Amino acid sequence: MTYRIPGFNFVERGFKKNILLLPGWATDRKIFERLDIPFNYLLPGRIIMPGDYEDIVAGLPEEVRSTGLAILGWSMGGFMAADLVCRYPGLFDRAILVSVRQHYTSGEIAHARDCLKKNARAYLYKFYGNLFSRAEEEHKAWFKGCLLKEYLENTGALRLLEGLDYLAAHRLDAGSLDSPNIVIVHGEDDTIAPFSEAARTAGAMRKARFIVIKGGCHFPLLKKEFTDWIKEL
Repeated sequence: MTYRIPGFNFVERGFKKNILLLPGWATDRKIFERLDIPFNYLLPGRIIMPGDYEDIVAGLPEEVRSTGLAILGWSMGGFMAADLVCRYPGLFDRAILVSVRQHYTSGEIAHARDCLKKNARAYLYKFYGNLFSRAEEEHKAWFKGCLLKEYLENTGALRLLEGLDYLAAHRLDAGSLDSPNIVIVHGEDDTIAPFSEAARTAGAMRKARFIVIKGGCHFPLLKKEFTDWIKEL
């Protein structure tokens, strides 16, 4: 059964636990269309930003909370998931942060802004291509066939500059996230969020778990290694 929660789509998939899925920069909930993990999905109906947090939490019905709620944030969504975990301790029984890094530098953010102003379509085309490694050609073909055209033609709906503002001001605080309920997941071939930086961040978190996806790039969620691991939770 699928039904509406204000601002979200709740997808009942026949599992006992629910998971809130937060997409990354320049994408929306459709990036999770091929994700197959043992949870019911809570998917944002639009691109969300920190100003939406209180509405998100207030809108969660008791039946979603009471059965156990996990959160998975990918890329920029991982930073937001970390924010939510810190702001609302006890709300999520598991937080999975995928393809995050400690922070994006001011130079990286300025470069992205300049490229978007000069030729947003060309910059995004390259960015989307860098989501996948050579070992993920099947996943890349799915993205190109199902999502690429829509994303390139509807850049305004993706809140790109607002997302860059958020990333420019945000730094992942490893100390506040050091918990057995936190999992850091990273592809070893990530070219957007370097693996070495993720490893250093995870190394500063003694209690959190660090999962390395071999052959994975910036969007490793469709790799068999990821789906096999998460089924063990």
